[in-house]
Amino acid sequence: MEQIKNVIVDYLKANSFMDKGTNLEDNDSLTQKGVIDSIGLLELMDYISEKYSIEIPEEMLTPENFDSLQGITNMVKKLAK
Repeated sequence: MEQIKNVIVDYLKANSFMDKGTNLEDNDSLTQKGVIDSIGLLELMDYISEKYSIEIPEEMLTPENFDSLQGITNMVKKLAK
C-alpha cells in the first residue's frame, strides 16, 4: 500500500502538481489542498491506468476514489487484483 502512495506522490511532484516539500496525509483532500484540479485529475487517471494496467470503470470515478491518497490506493488495490 505504501508503494502505491509513493508512486502517486512521486507522479504529483514530478509533474509539478505539488512542491517537493509539500507533505500530504493519507486522507487529505487533493482538491481542497490545491494539489490537483479537474484537468490534473484526468491526467492522473490516465497515469494510474497505464502504470497499473487497469481500466477504471465509470462507477468508480468518485471523489472517494480520487480525492485522497488513501482513496486512490484503495481503488488501485481493488482493480489490480
